[in-house]
Amino acid sequence: MTLKITEEVRAFAKKPFGKLFRGEGKDVVRRALKGDEFLTCVGDVVSLTTLEAGFSPNIIVFDGKSVRRELKSVVGRIREFSKEYSEITAENPAGCITEDLAEKLRYAVNTALGGEKVRVFVRGEEDLAVMPLVVLLPEGSVILYGQPNEGVVRVDVNEERKVIILNILEKTEKFGRTLDKLRRWFNGGSG
Repeated sequence: MTLKITEEVRAFAKKPFGKLFRGEGKDVVRRALKGDEFLTCVGDVVSLTTLEAGFSPNIIVFDGKSVRRELKSVVGRIREFSKEYSEITAENPAGCITEDLAEKLRYAVNTALGGEKVRVFVRGEEDLAVMPLVVLLPEGSVILYGQPNEGVVRVDVNEERKVIILNILEKTEKFGRTLDKLRRWFNGGSG
């Protein structure tokens, strides 16, 4: 029930998959956003910085770590800034995209599209969540994630990016139905 990344996928994932805004802090987030986007933040530091900059992402995906270091105080501050959000938990080991993560992200997207803001806390690692989110989010949505030691990446979700991600995910080691479900959801199917 898992997609395990290969070296080819890892090399793809290390490069920005959108526009890189160099620097750090609230000013970088403000440069990256207009303010009216359906917004998902992936990562603890970028999520907290976005909240501190006065934005309210529709979805926050975080794991309590940055570059594999624990960030307990950041987690507490994310939760403090987003008290009105509901929170769900997903299991996802490093280097993988589990069926559990994909299903929880799909639930978060559907819930947020219905008007409720959602936090997804990932036990394990959230770094690869951008990939299923590109497939799951409607076109016109925006994903912000941190590019370590460089800045913030803004991904504008569109058909072309969805197809690129599905093609990249074909290059993973497949265990179970995760990719089949993402393909079905991309094509408008349920279940």
